[in-house]
Amino acid sequence: MNRHNIVYFFREGIKSIFSHGFMSLASVTVMITCLLLTGTALLLVLSVNLTIESMVTLGDIRAYVDETYTREEAEALENKLRMIENVSGVDFIPNDRALEEMRDEFGTDSWLLDGLEYDNPLRHSYRIMVVNIDEYDQTIADIESVQGIADVHSSRESVNKLSVIRNILGTVSLSLMVLLGAVAVVIISNTIKLATFDRREEIAIMKMIGATDGFIRFPFIIESVILSQVAALIAFGLQWLAYNYIVSIGLSSIELIEMIDFSTVKYYFLGGFMSTAFVFGVLGSIISIRKFLKV
Repeated sequence: MNRHNIVYFFREGIKSIFSHGFMSLASVTVMITCLLLTGTALLLVLSVNLTIESMVTLGDIRAYVDETYTREEAEALENKLRMIENVSGVDFIPNDRALEEMRDEFGTDSWLLDGLEYDNPLRHSYRIMVVNIDEYDQTIADIESVQGIADVHSSRESVNKLSVIRNILGTVSLSLMVLLGAVAVVIISNTIKLATFDRREEIAIMKMIGATDGFIRFPFIIESVILSQVAALIAFGLQWLAYNYIVSIGLSSIELIEMIDFSTVKYYFLGGFMSTAFVFGVLGSIISIRKFLKV
């Protein structure tokens, strides 16, 4: 493939885009819609994941030691808790420290707790963090089975609900990509079909004089790649602007959900959008031109 061929391929591909302006616009629009909807669902999945990780990192599992245990006996439970699979960290909180933490929470009303240091009613406890949120329930069950642990408080219900939401959004994201991707391939395929139909006689002549399938096909692939990459760049820009705007006017005020910062994943999204659009574009062009090469 020499330099003249490359110039020819790009010239023919670009000319074909403007020759079928409406269908080219439709292809770009559908591709943008596909990428935006899929990207939005993926951002929500990432945000829910970040929220779940934050809840776990903050130590939402609190294990309270049997009140009959002395401090030394309570401290001895730490090794057993650390040996539990999926536990990433264990922090022992003696009752005197728990009382001090409660004083901090009370703030100016901490005087209400005066005197409790002489007869502390609080129990020794452990703050426990886990590694994998998908094993959250099993980890709680393992903690409860440790002899000497009388009670376990956790965000089980909230974490489980967020896990369900994450799984649903993940499924929706994948389904949208498959469904809208198929639509995008069909639209791009139809756009390329128009170009190949207009040039069917030229293609037949080129085949008869010995032009290879690759030589004939390449301008159409160039056309579909240009359309798909333009759509990917526009979709990326719109995704960034729309997501930041929505977060700034509403979602940022919802304390339950910690929204992911788009700037931390922008390069992944740009690469993902461009590679996905590239695959859709090439696939659409290959499908559309196949029958016109049978001469």
